[in-house]
Amino acid sequence: MHREEQPATDSSLPLYVQIKNRLRWEILAGAYAEGDCLPSAGELGEKCGANKNTILRALRMLRSEGMIDFGRGRGAVVTRSAQPVGMGDISEQLQKVVNLADASGIPRSVIVSAVQRIPRAKPARTAAGQGARAALT
Repeated sequence: MHREEQPATDSSLPLYVQIKNRLRWEILAGAYAEGDCLPSAGELGEKCGANKNTILRALRMLRSEGMIDFGRGRGAVVTRSAQPVGMGDISEQLQKVVNLADASGIPRSVIVSAVQRIPRAKPARTAAGQGARAALT
């Protein structure tokens, strides 16, 4: 997570849940393949402005979801590879964007225009995976 991408501090969700959601999204988007190691808890904490205990709590949640496995001294390893995203997942994320825009007074037409300007993703894993991975380093 780049500092620009750290979880919003004004969210009603606890920080560890925001971090868990972001990491989960990155895994499902293909930024990390099955067997890849996530950055260390210390590195993640530094990148997103959270302490190590908050990061470990987020990682434990991901482990309970079956997304990763980790243990002392061996780091977090992705156990579930990218999976197809359903329309329900997309609708849920769009609803969050619309709610944030509404709360900020941003007209929906601005959101529609912004979405239309986003370049289409390349079909290969490298497009999503390498771009997202580069954003983390």
